[in-house]
Parts: sequence; C-alpha cells; structure tokens
Amino acid sequence: MQFMDSMAFLCLILSSILSLLIFNFIFLRTVHFRRRRLRLPPGNMGLPFVGETLQLISAYKTENPEPFIDDRVSKYGTVFTTHVFGEPTVFSADPETNRFILQNEGKLFESSYPGSISNLLGRHSLLLMRGSLHKRMHSLTMSFANSSIIRDHLLVDIDRLVRVSLQYWTGRVLLMEEAKKITFELQVKQLMSFDPCEWTENLMKEYMLVIEGFFTIPLSIFSTTYRRAIQARGKVAEALILVVRERRRESERGETKSDMLAALLDGDGGFSDEEIVDFLLALLVAGYETTSTIMTLAVKFLTETPLALAQLKEEHDEIRARKCELEALEWEDYKSMPFTQCVVNETLRVANIISGVFRRAMTDINIKGERKQIPVSFSKKSTWQGAMS
Repeated sequence: MQFMDSMAFLCLILSSILSLLIFNFIFLRTVHFRRRRLRLPPGNMGLPFVGETLQLISAYKTENPEPFIDDRVSKYGTVFTTHVFGEPTVFSADPETNRFILQNEGKLFESSYPGSISNLLGRHSLLLMRGSLHKRMHSLTMSFANSSIIRDHLLVDIDRLVRVSLQYWTGRVLLMEEAKKITFELQVKQLMSFDPCEWTENLMKEYMLVIEGFFTIPLSIFSTTYRRAIQARGKVAEALILVVRERRRESERGETKSDMLAALLDGDGGFSDEEIVDFLLALLVAGYETTSTIMTLAVKFLTETPLALAQLKEEHDEIRARKCELEALEWEDYKSMPFTQCVVNETLRVANIISGVFRRAMTDINIKGERKQIPVSFSKKSTWQGAMS
C-alpha cells in the first residue's frame, strides 16, 4: 500500500513537471511568433519556464554580477529580451530608455515585481500598491518619519542599539552581518516597539529565509529556496498578525505607543490586519538590505581613504569630549556633524546599491524609435549600469 502511494505521488510529480514543460514550450513558441510580429528587442528566452534565471542568479552570487548584463549588451545591444523569474522580461541598460520609463510611471508603465517577490511580499505590499491606496500609505509613512519623531525616538534607539552591539564585538567581526542585525532590530523597534529579545531573534531568522527566496524561480517544485521562503513567510505573517491583534486590543483600552503600527491602527479609513501585516513586511524589506549595505560600504570606503577617516574621527572626538562617557548623542550633536554628512552623501553617490527596478508595460510601447517594442504585460527591468558606466 505504501509502495502504491509512493508511485501515485511520483506520477503526480512527473505529470506536473511534464504539464509545465508542455505549457512553457507552447508559451515560448507563442512569444517567439509574437516577437517576430511585435519586433521585440533581440535576446534569448533560455530554457522553458526557467529561462535564463539560473545564469542571472549564478552571476549575482559572484563578486562581479555584471557579466550577465555585459555579455548580453555586447551581443544584443543595451536593450535586450530575456526570460527570468518565470516571466518574459526586457532589460534596459540604456540611459535614454530608462529615463523614458521613469518619466512615464503610471502612464505607460506601472510598478511590478517578479512573482517570486510579489508572492512573498503579499498583495497589500507598498511596493505593489497603486492608485489612491498607495498614496494613502505613502503619505502615512512620510508623516510618521518627520523630524520630531526622529529627534525624540530614532536617535535614542540608534545610540542604544549600537552601544549594546559593540559590547559583544570581540575578535573577528563580520561587519555586514552585524550591520544587518542592528538595522533589523532598529526597524522592529520603530515599527512595533519591540526591543531585542528571543521573539525578534526568531523573527529575523524566518525573515532571512524570506529574503533568500526573492530572486528564485517562483515555483516550489523547482526551488527548495523558494519553498522554504514561502513557509517562512507564513511564519512571519503569523507572528506579525498576533502582534497586530494584541495592539488593537490595547488601543481599545486606550493604551498607545509611538510607532508605525500605532499610526496604521489609527489611520483614516482603517486598515485590515492583512493589509497591516503586508505593509509591515514591506517596510522591513525596504530598509533592511539597503541600509545595512550602505553602512558596510561606508566603512569600506573610509578604510580605503585614511585622510577622510582621520577627519571623521576628529569630528566625533570633538563631540564626545563635550559629553560624559555614557551620555547618548542628542539632536544637536547630530546637527553638528557636517563632515559625517559628507561621508554619507559620498557613500550614497559612489555605492550603486540598487542595480535597477522592475516595471510592467501597460500597453504595447515603441522604444528607440520604431525599431523595438515592449508588449503589454511584459516585465521591464531598467538597470542603472548603462547610466553609471
């Protein structure tokens, strides 16, 4: 009986794979004929369903991911067609085309992300919202991040979390990992008023698995990484929704906190628990990788520029000399760091931490005159490499 069940399960798996391969063969053939009719940019769709996803992922796991783009730009030009993350996609490394796309946001193009990302973020994620709801959420986020909140809460939390982290720095320190930990703990504090504890540690472990699934083939049968990410996403959502429900009960009792969750619960029109969970997850994603990467690169650039490092140290030694040993930094101290601000600005200028953005064509669009066309519903990735080189 067990053998028969195993055989039935194996047949189901093989049938599913065969069906997907047939479907994608038909799909890619359709794309091939449509390419001829619509004058798609030149390129290669790769393997059925998988496309060129594996080549792209492999490139981004190396020290220099740019050859994936460089090789195709040299072969097909700065605008080329490929198939990644389960979708036919037009890549652009052309500054003029990228400018055209960004200038027509909401008119000819709309925000869109691969299925591997959108499925993990949730349908109410800020990154996927459009129209009036997006404006409401964006306005709420910006109103929360005003100077008084930064002055009264954020600087105090940053100072405290950095001090606590430094106490445990002994021997060899993996700076990127420590920057990620500090960033995550700070975000959880600002979003939900949680100090570092066992709950936040468990949340971060599951969250890391979610992040790993962003750029994979969005089908569990093909990718164990994506399957683990889906499972972790469920655990993160369960943990967050318990927090949201408890905070609703506290709010009904008149108990309030000064964090992002409180702003969402008090927001006009009222947001559902699912909307709030998706929104919180999106905010964690938006600030986690970018902030920790910038922190790490700032240290890297400073170690490579001893003169700048010495000047930065002198500025902070002057501020520290005016304060007691354990006295926290205050708003006026932050405002008296002109060279530190220059270091931040220069790091942001030099470090291209976001290599590109995804957009989806809302209609068939001609680019580069009449020579090439992006069909409606095609994913479009604008990469800044062409603009930066």
